[in-house]
Amino acid sequence: MQILRGCIALFVWGVFSFSTEIGRAQPEPQVKTSRFRESVSLDVNNTVLKKMGSVRDYLSEQQWEDAVKILIQISDEYGDSLYPESAGRYLRVSEYCQNLLAGFPPEAIAIYREKVDPRAKRWYEEALANSSEQPLVNIAEQALMSSYGDDALNLLGELAWEQGQLAEARSCWRKLIPRTASDSPVYDAGLFHYPDTDLPVPEILARLILVSFFEGNFSQADFEYRQFRKKFPETDGKLAGKEGNLSALLAEILADHSQVSLPANQGEIKTFAGHQSRNFKAAQQPDIGAIAWRFPVPMVWSQEFTAKPAFGLRVPPGLFPVVHQEHVFFNDAERIYGLNWKTGLPAWSQGQESSPILYPSDSHLVARLPFRPVVGVPRYTSTIAGGRLYARMGSPVTSVAKDERLGLFSDLVCLDLNQGQGKLLWKISSAQLREQNFVWSFEGAPVVSGNRLYVVLHRGFPEVQTNVACFSADTGEMIWNQKVCLALRSIEEGVNYISHLLLTLGEDHLYLSTDMGAIASLDTVDGKLNWLVTYSSEDKTDRDEMSNHMKTGLVPCLYDRGILFAAPQDSSQLMAFDAESGLLLWQREWPEQIRNLLGVTPSTLVVSGNRLFGLDRATGRINWKTGYHDPEGFGYGRGILAGQYIYWPLREEILVVHTEQGYLKQKISLRKHYGESGGNLVIAGNQLLVAQPRRLTAFGTDSRIPVDDSKNVSALNVK
Repeated sequence: MQILRGCIALFVWGVFSFSTEIGRAQPEPQVKTSRFRESVSLDVNNTVLKKMGSVRDYLSEQQWEDAVKILIQISDEYGDSLYPESAGRYLRVSEYCQNLLAGFPPEAIAIYREKVDPRAKRWYEEALANSSEQPLVNIAEQALMSSYGDDALNLLGELAWEQGQLAEARSCWRKLIPRTASDSPVYDAGLFHYPDTDLPVPEILARLILVSFFEGNFSQADFEYRQFRKKFPETDGKLAGKEGNLSALLAEILADHSQVSLPANQGEIKTFAGHQSRNFKAAQQPDIGAIAWRFPVPMVWSQEFTAKPAFGLRVPPGLFPVVHQEHVFFNDAERIYGLNWKTGLPAWSQGQESSPILYPSDSHLVARLPFRPVVGVPRYTSTIAGGRLYARMGSPVTSVAKDERLGLFSDLVCLDLNQGQGKLLWKISSAQLREQNFVWSFEGAPVVSGNRLYVVLHRGFPEVQTNVACFSADTGEMIWNQKVCLALRSIEEGVNYISHLLLTLGEDHLYLSTDMGAIASLDTVDGKLNWLVTYSSEDKTDRDEMSNHMKTGLVPCLYDRGILFAAPQDSSQLMAFDAESGLLLWQREWPEQIRNLLGVTPSTLVVSGNRLFGLDRATGRINWKTGYHDPEGFGYGRGILAGQYIYWPLREEILVVHTEQGYLKQKISLRKHYGESGGNLVIAGNQLLVAQPRRLTAFGTDSRIPVDDSKNVSALNVK
């Protein structure tokens, strides 16, 4: 079943009722359904729930003074906790209170402003006097419905625009568009709309059109412009530093597409999925030639599990290389390797006698097998930022068996690439994060912003709990540690479990799919939860299925221009959210296990599992699909978007598929011509690297690989 909530970007246009077409694009009202049984426990304050009940009683009796007084108290004392805004959607209490206040009648809003305006005025004057952003943030978070809230939003939007944070600019300016009587009920606190701004609304709408345009959404910008021109053909104003007729100013800007530098085209692959937004597209497609070099990767216990019956399946392609300048780096549980991607020789060396192992310095250390059974699929990721490499090392086990004899600890390490040729700068052991007798484990590699890094923490006892922690990127010192949720499901105490959760970074916000019934957004500054949504979780307990890499994937959220896509591994749902508010835009039941969210263009979301799919970004509708019905022809490893095409690996070949139209351009037979298998694909310079389970293989540009036309293309299921 597909549920369409609409596009937040178009929602603002419904305010003016331009046409029935735009009206249909608005988010549909929240459908009242029976509440599902949530699989996570959240820190919802019972005191807040009781006081909110009192607020509603006062509202029904039109006792505005008492309602306002309690709301201010709740926001000041419990502002950082969560409140269930609707079934399955939680907002920060301070935000919910401001949303609720925006629906109050004018006389109630006047009472509120009388109480908070003095404080908001001091913040606003401080921001203007010192050219400081933080006082504006204070207004937005604590006094948005003050008389200064609209001015603060406007300035924050301008700052975000200047910094190239287009989604953040849209978020601020969208809130300045007033709600109409035809929209949600008065006391619906799902989205914030400043009700009585004195700012020129047409200018704000014109800026929102520019946001769509400079994000590369040209068709959407053109559509919005046509509606704007119908409504405000003669309106004058100021836009992009010029004054005049707004429609004419917009037309002049929208006519020149060369001004737009699309953010989807990136250079080097710096982390899992290429970019910390988990959305990467190489500017050029590789010209695949013959094999340039091969590098065999010694197996470690966590890749083989020879003593564990649950791992009788083929070894998965669990290595995800990253690229920095002329080098490629990858790691397993025990070692970090560095190679020159042009030659395959050890990094910073011209001789084969040098060691490619950067960490640890003693390459003879061998980890022991766990005593208790291990369930899950091991995967290994790293992140490059600021000339440093950050990797999650040690045991891949994140929920340690209660009576496990070994200390299955994990480490977070930082290597200096620019100055130290891979020298270790610092290391954090999960043993340092011990609480009482229970030890946290690091999940996957961190994301990095400025001088801070962010990583997921997990533990299995005394409860299954997931946190997000922030550390100094320079020293490894912890800055904050935020609890996200507890899992209500139980796990076998005598089993070691592997997971590898990854954060997604989008315009100064963190996003996490917990794979246990919840998706969350956190603030990078202090770790506060912005919003959290829950969904029906399928509690998978079958050991063989949990340990089958063809039944589970590594699928962090994917962020793109204000939209967050999620495919939790404990659910059969594919979902899209407004990243700023957590509002569900659409969701659909998926016919097979999604193992990769490969990327998204302005129009198409690409996902893969056994087969490859292209979906309409705005609605979730499947536009095309391709792949074999034979399990031997299922997807094998992570593909990559490059130019206009997707390079998608199978066990024995690589398919090159057009991203927008889904037609098969080329089929490259790896097994037939070179005895190679598929794996995780990485582009390094002009070479394509394939990270297979037991080696890394580089294909150069010389001696083109023969295109295999022997297998009937009709065997592919292409639509």
